[in-house]
Amino acid sequence: MHATRLITANTCGTVELDRLLPDATRTGEGKVFANSCTSDWQQVEPGDVYVALPELAGSEENGHRSVLEAVARGAIAMICEEPVPVFDVPTYLVNDSRVAFGKLCQALASQPSQSIAVVAVTGTHGKSTVIALLDSIFAMAGKHCGKISGLGCYDGMSHSTGIELPAAPELAARLERMVAVGCTHAFVEVSSEALSNASYAGIEFDAVCVTNVSDAHLDLHNSVQSYRNLKKSILKHLAPAGMVTLNADDPVSIKWLNHVDGPSLTFGTKGQAEITGELIAEYSNEQEFTISAGSQSAALRTTMIGEHHLSNCLAAATIALSYGIDLQTIAAGIEAVENLPGRMERVDCGQGFPVFVDAADTAESLRASLRSARHLSTGRVICVLGDPRSATYSEQLAVAHVVSRMADVAIIARSFPAEEMSVCDSHQRARVEVVDDRRKAIACALAVAQPGDVVVIAGSRWEPQRAYGSFAPKSEQGDAATARRVLYARTEQVPLRLVA
Repeated sequence: MHATRLITANTCGTVELDRLLPDATRTGEGKVFANSCTSDWQQVEPGDVYVALPELAGSEENGHRSVLEAVARGAIAMICEEPVPVFDVPTYLVNDSRVAFGKLCQALASQPSQSIAVVAVTGTHGKSTVIALLDSIFAMAGKHCGKISGLGCYDGMSHSTGIELPAAPELAARLERMVAVGCTHAFVEVSSEALSNASYAGIEFDAVCVTNVSDAHLDLHNSVQSYRNLKKSILKHLAPAGMVTLNADDPVSIKWLNHVDGPSLTFGTKGQAEITGELIAEYSNEQEFTISAGSQSAALRTTMIGEHHLSNCLAAATIALSYGIDLQTIAAGIEAVENLPGRMERVDCGQGFPVFVDAADTAESLRASLRSARHLSTGRVICVLGDPRSATYSEQLAVAHVVSRMADVAIIARSFPAEEMSVCDSHQRARVEVVDDRRKAIACALAVAQPGDVVVIAGSRWEPQRAYGSFAPKSEQGDAATARRVLYARTEQVPLRLVA
């Protein structure tokens, strides 16, 4: 996560640190009024408040080691959570400098969450998809909204793409711009890493949507229980009258209902839920289902497939209903989202068999993708696997195990660890082929596929230049582009040891 600098652009004047951080232990004389702040000593300019952060999730840097440099560059005050040498500038010792940093950034941005309805979407899977659906639904309802997600950001004026979610300063600045241009709602993706880094400190959520909570990202959170507790901590950021929506089909997050004092809604397809969905029909290029709320229901069809997508649609519909949007508008908004990068993204070049590019890189998400592929297949399910991002050995092993059991053909790039490939035991279903790299693995899969087969290119990393909706792609890169080039050209020759 990259630290950035925030300069106040508000009309409320400066932020008095003693009032913002009343519980801090302070050294130094005089009141401190902040106009700007940063957590990167290399970005400090005269007049900044320097916030020394501990080692954040995904980083090994500790800002407390750089306080001397920050003061030398002109910092007028420091906020720390570890004791540091006494300087001529005031120092505020707090319990958690990450939380203090988030609060200071929001204060410098004029507390935007008090002027715009911030809707947080969290969960192990489906966050970016739910935000894309919400964006489409609210646009269909005539609302001007902003969004911050792994698929891209829109601050009410300009779009940007990228995979990393913004840190506290950029997050505050984006929300401030949304307020300035008249956005009524902001849809924000809240990852476990963002919660761990307290990026959303100082924000009051008007609504929180929990898609699901499973065992993932244990490389960052040490244990299943600590990961679940971290996810549940998002409820502490809820406004007093804020709405919580929970997945009744998810055995973990539905238990959080006992910790919700304010309004709540549940959605699901299996258990007892207030907003329900039912699959009507599933085809190779679309699925039909109904969404019901009380006595009202709406039928719709979407070109995005899979049971997990139905759950994502229900999550978005539930949030939209809580804001008074009618079911017919919700259905139209969902139907307008035809394809999302790396979310069972369909690649159609007239090839005669479905090809999907999917970001699934955990056992659970890959299981859902391959299950969807199996429903569509009258032949084989062919899965491309390689360039693993799962950070722990056990997660990589679980991914390989799912592929070996649920695919008929597994084409694996040599970058995938050999130990994980050996998981294909005597109970395997898949026949395994190993090629030199991921691009050749994709070409190999498309070369052996026949009508009736379904190809899933898993673990996709979509490129920041690619985008959806009104985002204009700048270049064709990534797995989808590779598949498209191979399907159109059919000229790349890959040595095959696999019998089609």
